Amino acid sequence: MTRSADIDFTFNGSIDVSVTLHALLAAGVRPSGADEVAYVIDEDGMFDWQRSAASGLDEVISRMADTRWTDRVVGVTLLFPEVDCGGDFLFHPGRTSLSCVINVNPKYLPDSSRFCDIGWYLERLVPLLDPLGLSEIETRDSP
Repeated sequence: MTRSADIDFTFNGSIDVSVTLHALLAAGVRPSGADEVAYVIDEDGMFDWQRSAASGLDEVISRMADTRWTDRVVGVTLLFPEVDCGGDFLFHPGRTSLSCVINVNPKYLPDSSRFCDIGWYLERLVPLLDPLGLSEIETRDSP
């Protein structure tokens, strides 16, 4: 049975998809593949993930940030710079919450093959998201 680990971030107000993603990218977080970026603009509730050339990342971010998608989930798969792990960053309708679904080579607690090292992810994400009006964090690691 596969475990699921995720972190939900809630903000005082709406966050800008473009500003948030550029803050993550400036910190060294990168698209999931060297030659591609995986993303979703959930137009119809089917979560149909798309792939685009990594060279088109700015265009993907611009599309995701378009105000016509404010009431839809948009997301992108990103990896952390120092390791080959990461996950899906999902912006929820209204843009007052963001989820990090840790599903790409999760980093586990030392001496554990079962629990995700959620603290490791928080150390990297909270300093980037706090200036955007971060107000609440909820974490889960469950079967």
